[in-house]
Amino acid sequence: MAQVRKRESAKNDLIAQWVWYAENADVETADRFLAAADATATMLAGQPESGHRIFVVKTELHGMRRFPVTDGFESMLLFYFPLQDGIDLVRVVHGNRALQRLLTEGFLS
Repeated sequence: MAQVRKRESAKNDLIAQWVWYAENADVETADRFLAAADATATMLAGQPESGHRIFVVKTELHGMRRFPVTDGFESMLLFYFPLQDGIDLVRVVHGNRALQRLLTEGFLS
């Protein structure tokens, strides 16, 4: 069975985004976001090549892909590495952030 491995950075991103939705919308929206992010990650684990490749200079990010969270949260992007048996979820980031700068700075931290 395909697995979703979540790095601490991804877990922290998910928690921070849940808090943001809970404070700026409501807890139901925050819970729907987590469910949508988990469903999207699970789908990607079964089809890890589905996301768009990220082209960056940093060697440690080569092979990384991105895919939007589904079900109304498409502005949130999952960044992951495909694995033989699933995905390695690295970050969950809003698409309006300065992604190029983020990808050249401390993206993996």
